[in-house]
Amino acid sequence: MAPVPIEHPPSYIPLALSTTHIGLAVYLTYAVAASLYTSYKSLSPSQDTRKRLERRVKLAPIFLGLAAASLVFATYSSIVYATLSYKAWADDGGFDLPQRFIGEKGFFPGTQNSSQLYLARWLSDTPVYYDALEIVAEKARRFWWSQQVDLSTLSWSLLLAIEGRRRRIPLLTAFLALAHLVNLSFAQNLFYLALLLTPAPITSGDDELELPVVPVPASAWSRIKSTLTPAPKPLNWCPHPAIFLGAVLINFAAVFVLPYAAETPSFAVVALIARASTFLPVLLPKVVPATWGTVHPHPHNAYSSFTTLFRVLSVVSFVLHAKASFLGLSYSTPDSHYHRHSRFLPWDVEERSVWEQSTTALGKVLGSTADHPVVAAVGRDALLCTVSLGLWAAVRASDVGNIFMSTVPFYGKPGVPVTTHEASPTPQPAIKSEPEATESPEPELGMTLRRRGRPKSRVASIASSSGASEEVSTPTPTRRRGRPRKNVAEEEKAYEPSPAEARDVVEGDVLPPDDLDWESAALAWGLAAFGGLGSASAGVFGAECISR
Repeated sequence: MAPVPIEHPPSYIPLALSTTHIGLAVYLTYAVAASLYTSYKSLSPSQDTRKRLERRVKLAPIFLGLAAASLVFATYSSIVYATLSYKAWADDGGFDLPQRFIGEKGFFPGTQNSSQLYLARWLSDTPVYYDALEIVAEKARRFWWSQQVDLSTLSWSLLLAIEGRRRRIPLLTAFLALAHLVNLSFAQNLFYLALLLTPAPITSGDDELELPVVPVPASAWSRIKSTLTPAPKPLNWCPHPAIFLGAVLINFAAVFVLPYAAETPSFAVVALIARASTFLPVLLPKVVPATWGTVHPHPHNAYSSFTTLFRVLSVVSFVLHAKASFLGLSYSTPDSHYHRHSRFLPWDVEERSVWEQSTTALGKVLGSTADHPVVAAVGRDALLCTVSLGLWAAVRASDVGNIFMSTVPFYGKPGVPVTTHEASPTPQPAIKSEPEATESPEPELGMTLRRRGRPKSRVASIASSSGASEEVSTPTPTRRRGRPRKNVAEEEKAYEPSPAEARDVVEGDVLPPDDLDWESAALAWGLAAFGGLGSASAGVFGAECISR
């Protein structure tokens, strides 16, 4: 008697993880959208002028449309990959594939109209996330696309840690989580939109110490949180550059080892380190003590460390991109396009043989996006990130010298812009000289104050018009009814801004010109084509952090 195979019940943990993935992506998108609305409502009147409003109305739909396109592409690629993976699993297990989803009895009816989908069993037997990462990393020309997205994510995480913290944009980790849950271009365009809606730091209750003015009874969760996390950092506090550099080196090491770890038991650990290390630049400034940083007298004093950090990031990204390009161009084996789902892509055998023989090495690298839906998703993500990066450089009119200084070693002095822009001075209260006792101050044209009660005696004005002002004496003023007249010096006292408003003038964005700076966009796209997306992102984001 033949042995009967024992079927173990499927584990529902992978199904729960996949459902959590989708639900978390939806929730974080909603939370980020709510934070964008909060940032827009928190704009001060000085940042809500007609010119800034026109720019927001014009530019916000562009980045919102790019984010929507990224979301659509990511959703489509995920559905195609899941369908392909399910077909491969069903073929290996001998299950019938569904002919249609809607039958006479509704969705997923009995076997008379369509086969039933075994989602829990499929996800229990197939590590879909592991397969997706390994399919991209196991071949050199596919990893050429994936590495660009990974290096650009690291540069963008530094922008979140520096510029997001300076502007006090909420939910910075949510932006970074969306980059891994959906794709990088979707999260980046949402953050570009947040930067447009937050030109100046969002003010808190007590802008000087970032603490509540009146102590309130803390809840149990607040006490636990205050025990586990350090106290809020003072203003102009910046962590030591070695903290950021250590996080960057961890990510570089993981990205370097990732293609060599493919098809080995350590691949999952290396991939997890590569993703988790991108959160370190955002989380470390919140958890490290204040003694691990420096309180700068002026925020611009930290520019030197920012420029050096982005310069190191750009150089290492260029080296890794050159290595991946060399390996991708030299890797030309005939079966380099095959993967575990190739038998369900029939054109792989007929059409790919002609493609492999007729195209150059560069065409093979660029054409690797047709190998698999996951590779196509990564390629589209890299292209959309490149387009968004150039548009952001054009919108911000990023200084070309600052981009070069954040990219090219030994170009200019770190932290000192090549083309300097004068920062807006802190408004000071106007000091008006006291008029002499013998002279009566003449009101300027159009600035005469209207007071209640009867006007002053017209004797002085009549005498002045007749030329006999010296002979006519002004009568003694009589006491009038009502409230006493206010002192003129008090009425003409100049407006003195609060410390928060004065700091917003210095820390706020300088309004770029009306026209887009296509020279900066061309430089960003040129750097992406020559040195890779990671190096170009380091240049543009480094220039953004020192643009104030």
